[in-house]
Amino acid sequence: MLKQGKLLYSSQKDRWEIHGIDDEPFSLHCGECFEIKVGETFLPCRIEIDRDWVLYFANSMFYLHPASRYSVRGV
Repeated sequence: MLKQGKLLYSSQKDRWEIHGIDDEPFSLHCGECFEIKVGETFLPCRIEIDRDWVLYFANSMFYLHPASRYSVRGV
């Protein structure tokens, strides 16, 4: 089973972090891959930074909103 956690934005670090998998938050870097929950399904994605942080999927992309929390797994 893949470990699950929450994807949260850290304004102090200006990057996204995974919380709830280990004791300490895990900071993400460009190019890291994981799965994000969309509805009831987890979809594989890759995080990158343009002007804002963005997730790339097989055929699409999604800009992350800093005030939102996202369920993720497989980090």
